[in-house]
Amino acid sequence: MISVDVRLRQCKRAGSPSRLPGLDWAINPYRGCAHSCVYCYAQDVTRFEPSRSWGEIVEVKIGIVQSLKRELEKERSAGVYGIGTVTDPYQPLEKEYELTRGCLALLKRHAANVSILTKSDLVLRDLDLLRSWTGAEVGISIGCADQDVAKLLEPGAASPEKRFRALQKLSEEGVSTYLMAAPIVRGLSDSKRSIAELVRLACDSGVHRIIWDKFNPKPMASDRMARALSSAGLEVGACHTAADAESIRRVFTEECRRSGIDIEEAF
Repeated sequence: MISVDVRLRQCKRAGSPSRLPGLDWAINPYRGCAHSCVYCYAQDVTRFEPSRSWGEIVEVKIGIVQSLKRELEKERSAGVYGIGTVTDPYQPLEKEYELTRGCLALLKRHAANVSILTKSDLVLRDLDLLRSWTGAEVGISIGCADQDVAKLLEPGAASPEKRFRALQKLSEEGVSTYLMAAPIVRGLSDSKRSIAELVRLACDSGVHRIIWDKFNPKPMASDRMARALSSAGLEVGACHTAADAESIRRVFTEECRRSGIDIEEAF
């Protein structure tokens, strides 16, 4: 069990403009993430507690639901809201605080369009909201189907098996889903066999779209990745060359074409 320093902070603003493709607004009910994924570059982007280990501190944005209510009533509801752009909205603390659920209930009431990204099967708790919401989609992040690799890279996250089951359940309930196949890590999850397994499991889970991305070598993320691999006795290159990326792109394209799945490259 990962020990987390939980800090409650009053939320001043719920939504912020998003620069990510396909998203107009970003909502992040937490800062930091107890999933502690070694490859995550959110700490590099947000500069959240740079002197502390990623996942060691999580801020809970108390009042975010009330802030979002005011913003939706006074300012906007148009556009697509990205839920969880620099944190996981369904990390373990969501079980207690239910901030993501509160935000989703408001957004559904306003008939907003939302795109959720998570690596937790806790999203299934909110099926009562999601199953009848035509403006909602859920992406689940799984970069490798191998349990041992996932445990090394994502020590606080649900297993790949649980995440694929969540995708299947969401799909069966009529929720629009996609697989975020990311990050594909050089020497760990970039083999043709590994990619083919991801696509096969996505297809079996009812997914019709995959977005893939390679490891983003931001400084803090790169340092975490190197330390994690070293502790496991691995010497794996963290960065893909342009030729590597093209090879991955080709394999994803071939496997997805064979399975009838649309493929996109992130960002």
